[in-house]
Amino acid sequence: MDGIAYDVHPYILLNYKDKYNDVSTLAHELGHAMHSYFSNKTQSYVNSHYPIFLAEVASTVNETLLIDFMLKRIPNKEERLALLGNALDNFRGTLFRQTQFAEFELKINELSEKGEALTGEQFTVLYLEIFKKYYGHNDKIMWVDDVFGVEWAYIPHFYYNFYVYQYSTSFTASQALAAKLIAGERGLVDKYLAFLCSGCSKYAIPTLQSVGIDMISDEPFNLTIERMNYIMDEIESLINT
Repeated sequence: MDGIAYDVHPYILLNYKDKYNDVSTLAHELGHAMHSYFSNKTQSYVNSHYPIFLAEVASTVNETLLIDFMLKRIPNKEERLALLGNALDNFRGTLFRQTQFAEFELKINELSEKGEALTGEQFTVLYLEIFKKYYGHNDKIMWVDDVFGVEWAYIPHFYYNFYVYQYSTSFTASQALAAKLIAGERGLVDKYLAFLCSGCSKYAIPTLQSVGIDMISDEPFNLTIERMNYIMDEIESLINT
């Protein structure tokens, strides 16, 4: 999705093969498109580009609403398991994995601030240590082979600015927001539309607070974990029937 054409409309370039992942990707990119469209229509050019801290909120809200919509309409056990597994993997890949990446980046920056030399060998040792911690290797939850230590080398985000943590924060905000939308919280749809129109007219934290998501509090994270636990409970229930 590219929403940079301020005076026209966002553009989406998409491969589509009529699979669920294609529908989910379309919903995700339409979330970005909605955000760009409303911000461009409402804000001046200077304030139309929403900050990276908010960039993945609308897209992942759409993904969550889509899965909720599908689960309410699909009785087939195998299809439900596939959808729930997909949703759970989003938690692993975004909430946990991106936080793991951010911790790795933070350690690198701390070493740099101390004036220490940065080497690929050092990165591999550091990355593997963090990787094993996140996947429970030392607690024998799962085995992590040492070859994963070099994974850092082909992750392009590490060659950009320090921002991967914002995938996790956006995901946490979106899960909390989706939970409130699904629950039918009064007046939230209008607040959400105002959020989509906000661009960068305010700082990111107050912008989220205006739609009832306070990232300074524990509530968004707690709602996110509740959603993850619900998905795991549903998976276990289906497997045991």
